[in-house]
Amino acid sequence: MTATNESNSEAVAELYDSFSEFHARICDSNLHLGYWADSADHSTFQAATEHLTALMVERLAPLAGQRVLDIGCGIGQPAFHLAGGHAVEIVGVSVSRRQIEHASARARELRLADRVHFELADAQHLPYPDESFDAGWFFESLIHMPDKALALREAGRVLRPGARLAIADMFHEPGEDWSAIHPLVTAIPLDAYEPMLAAAGFDVLDITDITPHIRVPEPVRHGLRAMMLEHRAEWVDIAGEEVVRALLDPETDTFYTPGLGYVLITARRR
Repeated sequence: MTATNESNSEAVAELYDSFSEFHARICDSNLHLGYWADSADHSTFQAATEHLTALMVERLAPLAGQRVLDIGCGIGQPAFHLAGGHAVEIVGVSVSRRQIEHASARARELRLADRVHFELADAQHLPYPDESFDAGWFFESLIHMPDKALALREAGRVLRPGARLAIADMFHEPGEDWSAIHPLVTAIPLDAYEPMLAAAGFDVLDITDITPHIRVPEPVRHGLRAMMLEHRAEWVDIAGEEVVRALLDPETDTFYTPGLGYVLITARRR
């Protein structure tokens, strides 16, 4: 692992160590964005995040008895969603020790600990044997991995031939690399995914740009601002005064980053 990758992993772990439990308390445990069908869809942020999880499960198309790797598992909510509807075994990995502790405790509470496990591990250096999983996903986690090609090669190594890989990720539009102002993310253009996946041993089955569907409708943004205002001091501790002030500004859509795109990808291990 290079020094750059080490420092990124440590910084991401520190961020999510401090952020995850608070986010779980106020946002129903999902640490990813939501999916709204159209501008008339005013589903809550919590409902929209579950909708996006359901779309990822569809892409994974899990079969009973399969072993699934959740690469960048957060505090486990997508894994619990998957386990709730499918008789699969899931191993979730994260670089955040606190996330693993939180997810493991929740698995015990939900009586899922016999088939949903969480382990401290770096996606760029997975501690698993070759061809030891039947399916896997990167659910809004690849964005934090500076060496995405390495992370995808590692996924290809541990997945069995024929295994499905589902990806939900943020990308940048041409000439709009907004990741330069976000030190813990590294975005790539949309057309970079297919060759990168091919080099990692995957055939791409589908790439769908869902950018319009992640835009938060104004009524939902209003509810999020109210929630942030209620917990303002805690948000300031995590994000800083300047960021919170911007997020609370009703005149600005600070829940959207210009040049940001969002993609869902399905691939199959060759």
